[in-house]
Amino acid sequence: MHSRGVVHRGFCRGHGGTKMISKFFKLALLSGGAALVLTGNAFATNGYLPNGYGTAAKAMGGAGSAMSLDTQAAVNNPAGMYALGNRVDIGVSLFNPNRDYDAQDSGFINSATGVGKHKSSKRLFLIPSMGVNFDRGDYTLGFTLTANGGMNTTYKNTVFAGSSGKTGVDLAQVLLGMTYARKLDSRNTFGITPTLAAQRFKAYGLQGFAGISEDSTKLTNNGYDYSYGYGVRIGWQGEMTDRLTLGASYQSEMIMTKLSKYAGLFADHGKFNIPPVINLGAAFKATPSVTIAADFQHIRYGDIPAITNSHNYAAVSGAKSQLGGSNDMGFGWQNVNVLKLGAQWKYNDQLTLRAGASHSDKPFKTSETLFNILSPATVNTHLTFGGAYALDARNTINVSYVHAFSAHISGGSNANLGGKVVDLRMDQNDFEVSWDYKF
Repeated sequence: MHSRGVVHRGFCRGHGGTKMISKFFKLALLSGGAALVLTGNAFATNGYLPNGYGTAAKAMGGAGSAMSLDTQAAVNNPAGMYALGNRVDIGVSLFNPNRDYDAQDSGFINSATGVGKHKSSKRLFLIPSMGVNFDRGDYTLGFTLTANGGMNTTYKNTVFAGSSGKTGVDLAQVLLGMTYARKLDSRNTFGITPTLAAQRFKAYGLQGFAGISEDSTKLTNNGYDYSYGYGVRIGWQGEMTDRLTLGASYQSEMIMTKLSKYAGLFADHGKFNIPPVINLGAAFKATPSVTIAADFQHIRYGDIPAITNSHNYAAVSGAKSQLGGSNDMGFGWQNVNVLKLGAQWKYNDQLTLRAGASHSDKPFKTSETLFNILSPATVNTHLTFGGAYALDARNTINVSYVHAFSAHISGGSNANLGGKVVDLRMDQNDFEVSWDYKF
């Protein structure tokens, strides 16, 4: 909703503003490297995307397409950056995913060490975020750093037959966007965010799949590999009335270079693009102090062969029953729809309280449990709380807490498992704190 607050329009003009932009861009690049180190298991919630971006939106069930409260708006809806004025946001999340699987003895499961119930060992991760927005009068310019991840596990046991050592994968993605946002007229705002992306991946303990890999030397235990790419986000916000704001945004598919060290694991010889995302939202000012927001999100995992192609032998055949080849086997994920609902109550000039909830489809079917031992993204219902406390006119502290309720996906129809059941389970906690400074 468009409430720009105090704006210091002269701050970013001229040499001083250019120097500040340059310093922030350098800091963002350094932080991006740090984020790749820290986000080994960021946000395995709605598939591997978070319930929302930004401390405020996360506290409101992830709803942020029509109500922009910090510079992570560049991800939720780039148009929302226009309402923010001059500000800096720096945040960090402490993420706690609890993941385990329970497997019977059959198929590709190691009969000596893989059967029974096993937990992924790494459970605490720090995830940074940051953003800055510069008001230029008729338009705003902003830079935003965000992170994705979540296809991550670390099992101390050997899970799969024919393999050895620990088993796991580690995927982290960092995105740096530059946003241009402006008013189209008195009630409509447009924003666009060209985005650069980097990702890091490694896998280990998958030797047992060498027989179905197009290139078994590029399947597992090759350390970290990196890939880089680009995409764009566009968004619109419109004030339908003085109380109702609507928003819509689209993130294109992020085109990434191939993870060549894992060309024998991912379909299309190591190609692992970031999926497109569609957001639709509304924010309604129920009273002068209470705002209710709702979002619908559509994540198109089905556009990425390495993510969506089935690994169930009953569903694939011939040349499509390998790992690594053109349009070959993948993790069996499908498109995910998410409903988000949140509320904000401005108790007084200093204190704001927020709460929300979200519910999504599960990203894969019961027939796709084998590979997803590596990425048990089973959770789909979140409850959220948070708030903000203004220290003074320029400085505010924001907090959010997200709990993803324990959820299972159990499969017995995958031909790889000989009809036996693998039960995947996950629950999560996420605590985030951020500081925003208005200049």
